[in-house]
Amino acid sequence: MTTEQPRVRCGLACALTGVLIVAGLLATGAGAAADVAEPHATAVLSATPSYDGIVAAWPGDKDKDPAHAVTSMAGVECWQMSQDPLNRYLYVDVATNAKPSGSRYANVTLTYYDAASTTMRVEYDGTGSAFQASSPAILDGTGAWRTQTIQLDAIRFLNATNNADFRVNVSPVSGVVPPVCFSEVAVTFSDVPRLSLTNKSLLLTTDDPVLELGTRASSVDYALTADDGTQLRTGTLAPDADGKASLDVSDLGLGYFGITFEGDVLGERLERHASFGVITPTPSGALDDASFFGISSHFGHYGAAEDGLMESLADIGYGHIRGDVNWELIEKKKDVYSFSGYSFDSKSAQALSLGMQPMGVVAYRNPLYDGGVTPSTPEGLAAFGRFAAATAAEYGPEIDDFNIYNEFNGTGFNNGACGITASCYVDMLKAVYGPMHAANPDVNVMGPITSGIVPDWNEEFFEKGGIDYIDTFAFNVYGYALHGQNTPPEDTLLVSALPALVDRVDQEDGDRDIPVWITENGWPTHAVGSTPAQQAEDLVRASILVMDAGVDEYTWYSALDDGTDPNEREHNFGIFMRPDESALGVSPKPAAVAASVLIRQLTGKKLQAREDMGSDAIYSYPYTGGGATSRVLWAPDGAAALVTGTGPLTLTDHLGRTTTFTPPAAGTTVDLDGEPVYLSGPVTSVAATNDAPQLSLAKTNVVSQPAPATVTMDRSAVKGPHTSLRISAAGAEDARMAVKEGVLTGSVELPPTSAVGARAARATIIDSGRGPNGGTVLALLRARTDTVEPYAVSAQPRILSDGARRDYVLDVAVTNNASVAAAPGALHYLIGGAEGEVPAETEIPPGGTVDFRLDAGDPVLFAPVPYRIGVGESDAGLAGTAAFSPITRTGDADAAPIDLAALGSWVSSKGSRTGADDVSGRLTVTYDDTGLNLDARIVDEAHFGARDAATMWQTDSIQFATYDRSPSAPGGQSVEIGAALLDSGAAVQTFIAPKGQTAGATPGATADIVRDESARTTHYLVHLPWASLGFDGPPAEPFAMSFLINDDDRGIAAGDSRDGFLQWASGIGTTPKNPKLFRDAQLIG
Repeated sequence: MTTEQPRVRCGLACALTGVLIVAGLLATGAGAAADVAEPHATAVLSATPSYDGIVAAWPGDKDKDPAHAVTSMAGVECWQMSQDPLNRYLYVDVATNAKPSGSRYANVTLTYYDAASTTMRVEYDGTGSAFQASSPAILDGTGAWRTQTIQLDAIRFLNATNNADFRVNVSPVSGVVPPVCFSEVAVTFSDVPRLSLTNKSLLLTTDDPVLELGTRASSVDYALTADDGTQLRTGTLAPDADGKASLDVSDLGLGYFGITFEGDVLGERLERHASFGVITPTPSGALDDASFFGISSHFGHYGAAEDGLMESLADIGYGHIRGDVNWELIEKKKDVYSFSGYSFDSKSAQALSLGMQPMGVVAYRNPLYDGGVTPSTPEGLAAFGRFAAATAAEYGPEIDDFNIYNEFNGTGFNNGACGITASCYVDMLKAVYGPMHAANPDVNVMGPITSGIVPDWNEEFFEKGGIDYIDTFAFNVYGYALHGQNTPPEDTLLVSALPALVDRVDQEDGDRDIPVWITENGWPTHAVGSTPAQQAEDLVRASILVMDAGVDEYTWYSALDDGTDPNEREHNFGIFMRPDESALGVSPKPAAVAASVLIRQLTGKKLQAREDMGSDAIYSYPYTGGGATSRVLWAPDGAAALVTGTGPLTLTDHLGRTTTFTPPAAGTTVDLDGEPVYLSGPVTSVAATNDAPQLSLAKTNVVSQPAPATVTMDRSAVKGPHTSLRISAAGAEDARMAVKEGVLTGSVELPPTSAVGARAARATIIDSGRGPNGGTVLALLRARTDTVEPYAVSAQPRILSDGARRDYVLDVAVTNNASVAAAPGALHYLIGGAEGEVPAETEIPPGGTVDFRLDAGDPVLFAPVPYRIGVGESDAGLAGTAAFSPITRTGDADAAPIDLAALGSWVSSKGSRTGADDVSGRLTVTYDDTGLNLDARIVDEAHFGARDAATMWQTDSIQFATYDRSPSAPGGQSVEIGAALLDSGAAVQTFIAPKGQTAGATPGATADIVRDESARTTHYLVHLPWASLGFDGPPAEPFAMSFLINDDDRGIAAGDSRDGFLQWASGIGTTPKNPKLFRDAQLIG
């Protein structure tokens, strides 16, 4: 399970050496019910498959004939997944009589040839969905036979999964389905999970702060950790005869926590990790139609997990919840509307019952009108207007808020003939506004629901009178990658453009006083996005900035992760994680807890203008209500504030933990960083200070080892004798501060953490003297460090060539991150299908590195080669894919082409690829002293070129990208260039320019592009100067590259006309761009 509370590195074996605390145990018993050892159903997948309790199995979806999937791996017959034909699924239909009555769980045991480092999941016919997904299982790419068991919860098994009960889904690697091969499937049913938390949601409230456990184990060891991974307590649970146990966590207080738990099931030691939060009950007034806070969800998409999700969103205090009202799913016969069978109907009713106000997105298209595209003809728009009116009538007066379409100004949702202009959108508004108000006079028609703040589009919207056909000006806006990974809210359009837009709406609306709502905004937590901790900070800061700009309602996107792929942006926008085998309900990310704290702080209060703190580094916003003033403060780049007050003050962090202190006359120093804090009580002044104590830690600390910290405080200006001071930090022994020439210094050893990544450390300086200031808090300090593995491992594929011979190797570097010398032990490795071990004969000094060179054998050129490296007995290691892509000098006879039909992967946009004759080709990349040369012979059954150079990607074209180091190495420079034969002629365009250059016509590039209609081929000869790629000359070290063919078979006049693209490697066809998905390349000769 991937959780936001990282795993305990040493496991429970070390955790349980501490003090055992049993006060939290609520249920004990004699032991869990016995498990079933023998499977209820099995299938042996061979040339002559055999079934017991299984009706049939088959591959899919392209070629469902098992005979075509049969092969032999390491002497064992099996059914192999493949890219061509595109078969990534293994379907299984379990016999009805094999499933015992009352079974809720199915444990699917898969025996497979581990051909690649990827994931697989089981999608099954469950009570909530016909394609309910399990948590992903990790494949290591060991090149050996392996067995894994995947648990399915809330099964139905009525053959709704494409006529099967479940299918195994193997995830592609860089867009290519790996040749994972299955030899056996076994299914065992149960009414108790193997080892899982069974709460519907792990966002607990103080009304019932109890973790519920279900298991087949007779005892379960657990360890609880704080949000930074430091251990809080450990213990052992004894499940009752029904396999149930409870763990009371009320002693932890409010905040975000982690749990690791282990137990023995059928002789296998299972270890689980989950995250949970504890918040107070929903505050009075939060669930109100006038609430500022909203959340976007996908009604009906989350199966059995959705009830727990909805209840938790209400617990957080979200007053609004947004979901689709999809036209084609409701009107399946002209002018006949079936709302009751659509998910918005049931889920909006549930939202109302929980106190949340639903917001509908009336949108999209209908095959009954305008050819099934976004409506734009008089007939299509009139039909859409009737549907919108029917929606307003169906749900009014309980539900009044309706977005009209979603992101009409982009081709992601709008494929209509009229286009994506504001003029086209105003035509749509005119078709719906009157009919909706006739159906429900109180309806709130919301528009334009644009993607982003687009000044030219908005200007046309105002000029065409669009504001006369809306009741709320609403739009989606993002900026999470505007200036790189995790762009902070302060650097987005929320600050640079939003206030002006709010003012413009106020100018345009006359005396109507039209409110402004943001209907989508968020920060995703995918691999190249924000960390979960950063997402929590961003949520709070963005909410305050938006409120300060004058927005009336703010909807965060989104409630729950839409998938489990850590590299896919769209899978990771949620503030909750999807269920898995560790937690059968939804699990919060830190942002869910942060949202609850924010809503509790601001409900019933009014935000004031930003205060002048004497420094732009500090953001401070007072908010008033109930006769009191509080503040929310943060400093993205770090700063300190001096706080004075006339009585006890309370500092609440963004996860709900509180510190109460009474400042001395001179004030208390409060360190600020990107984590917002709330300050309440009788404050008299808050101002930036440069004369502040400092908490400092090493830049990095090794996981599971104490983190030494030092506090320094300059007391030179203090008159009279120096007082006695002490340092206090959670989990550490208090330390005294020694006085030396007016500067006090002290050291404290912070407890170890099990969490790898950024760690926020906190310490308090307290006057421990006996005078009137004894016990006074002088400073609340913060600092950050990175917790790292004991060893850092990096790998670089390399081609060794002496002209007559080539050798393919993987160069591995192991760095000792510890502060003392260490002997890592042997290096264990797997490259492709070859395993080996290299002894580490030397001790590595602190910060030192030892290098290894591993033989990669004879790999398939240009193809991904999975590898896995382990260091001794530690948890350190590295897994990934390498590629060996030789680029020879132009004119060399042995220049190897990339076969795009064999090594490419198709990504659909608005159409399909029928085969190699539709789109494929061969790419040869060579070089000379002046640059790279691309020779691409593309097979394409139709060619279109009605675009300019900047939009060539919307039609037939190629795109090529480089990254100036290995794909896995951070900090490099990525460049992306396109080439096309347009109606105006051949063009080469830079989309992402190297440092010092700008996007536009590629400087110095040449292109000779010829289309042969009779052969249905396009031949590209493109020369790219080294400077245009950001290189000074031919690079001496390996780098990375990616390539794709954009395929347009329709020739639509405007917007994205592509059916999709055929890519070699990945990372450039969608946004955000991701060089980690490029493939290694190296100049030879």
